[in-house]
Amino acid sequence: MIGGIGIKSAKSVVDSDSVQIMNLTCSEKAQELNTLLARIEQSVEILSVITTDGLEDIETLKNDQEFCKNYSNEIKNAGLTIANATDGAVAVWVRFDPNITTDVGFFLVKNMTTGTFEDYEMTDIFKYSKDDVEHVGWYYEPQKAKQAIWMQPYYNKNIDIYMISYIIPVYRNGKFLGVVGMDIDFNYITNQSDSIKVYQTGTGFLVDESFNLVHGKKLKQNKLKDEFKQSLLSKKQGILTDKDEVYEYSLFGVKKKVAFRSLKNGMVLGVTAPVSEIDSTKDKLIKKIIVITLLIALVFLFMAWVIAKTIVLPLKKLDVAAREIAKGNLDASLDCKSKDEVGSLSKSLKEMVSQLKLRIQYMNELAYFDTLTNVKNNTAYLQEVTFLKKEMDTGAVDFTLFVVDVNGLKEINDHYGHDYGNKLIISAANAMIQIFGYENVFRIGGDEFAVIMKDISSTKGSELQQKFIKLVQNAEGEIKLSAAIGGAAFHPTVDSDYEGVFKRADANMYEMKERMKAQGETSRIRKM
Repeated sequence: MIGGIGIKSAKSVVDSDSVQIMNLTCSEKAQELNTLLARIEQSVEILSVITTDGLEDIETLKNDQEFCKNYSNEIKNAGLTIANATDGAVAVWVRFDPNITTDVGFFLVKNMTTGTFEDYEMTDIFKYSKDDVEHVGWYYEPQKAKQAIWMQPYYNKNIDIYMISYIIPVYRNGKFLGVVGMDIDFNYITNQSDSIKVYQTGTGFLVDESFNLVHGKKLKQNKLKDEFKQSLLSKKQGILTDKDEVYEYSLFGVKKKVAFRSLKNGMVLGVTAPVSEIDSTKDKLIKKIIVITLLIALVFLFMAWVIAKTIVLPLKKLDVAAREIAKGNLDASLDCKSKDEVGSLSKSLKEMVSQLKLRIQYMNELAYFDTLTNVKNNTAYLQEVTFLKKEMDTGAVDFTLFVVDVNGLKEINDHYGHDYGNKLIISAANAMIQIFGYENVFRIGGDEFAVIMKDISSTKGSELQQKFIKLVQNAEGEIKLSAAIGGAAFHPTVDSDYEGVFKRADANMYEMKERMKAQGETSRIRKM
């Protein structure tokens, strides 16, 4: 009985653990890749704004050579600065419609020897067909799409490099002017997926939206690519790339599991590992449980007639504890001080439970805490709300909810970059931790936080709110923090559900936010 329960527990816990490991690894690396891609997008967007803002009239491009020269130098210098500040960039360019002007634009390509960007002859687009992606896809694809696009990885014959490109078509008064773009060394992206390590030999790979293999460190041979594509495409129907699921497929007879996450540029990141490695811990644990169970059975049969009374009671206790563990209660008592086989079993099970607790604690920290601020995340918040709702049904609950919204995050991100935006969010989180306590703060959105305080009086809640407001107002440092806060206490006679408390707190917060907005109060950078 003990062995069967232990095996069942090991299977369920380890299987769940493997799903979390695969998905968390994939999610974290996808987040890193999306952050890199977002920075590239931001660089190109800045250059496109500079390009269009510096041009008042299209006719000036055709008639004023002096303006064309100055204008071309201005956007070229801006492009050089932006390219130097963008990791992975190998080329940056602004190309105007040759039907408008041939005197404006530039093509800067990175010299891999010196590390500097140098002028490169612009491609004569009239020499190639519009369908020639490797030569002029960078020009015609965004023009056709009429919006910013990520081109799928391709070999650029113009500068002899395998790359991906982010391109924005630019317009003035509704008329197409040309394109602004940046080329990124595809190795800059693939190095991120190649760095993934999970289990012993597990790794990462990239596929396109149709699950055709784009890059895989260990999937480079053509024959291997075909086998991979055939096996994966057979699983395509029903695959959800952004869900906490794992999917099983077979590669040359080896069973594997894979988790997926979508990327900003249309590709999909996969993390894969052999099933044998994923299940190795479970198999070892099951074997250990089986061996221990058999030993106990043999010893019990041999010694039962002599020490039945001393064995029966400890076994009953262990049986109860094992049932509790199977139900998820890992705090069940496994103490047994006897020096016989029952004591050995108890010790082994206790070690197993201890390891499971550490693993589950580690996974919970990854799943329930915000990586930027280290406060609890939205998943933890939703779980806490579920607990509160259950307590509200019984009437045995008393809590006060505060909703906090950070002012000016978008403006700081737009003007100073996301690094300063992150510092603003961290500053707000630290202020809330100082007043409300680390365990009560949840980040539920980009610039939104919730604080749940249990068993405090309305007077105490008001004091905490005022302390937070004063702390924010008097805060010193590089960033001047501004945040609106609204609170509401649960009243059984007023609130029928949690949402009522949240709406009142949210309304109070927005009322304060509007006052602050009217007074011009917002977060800002004191010194750059």
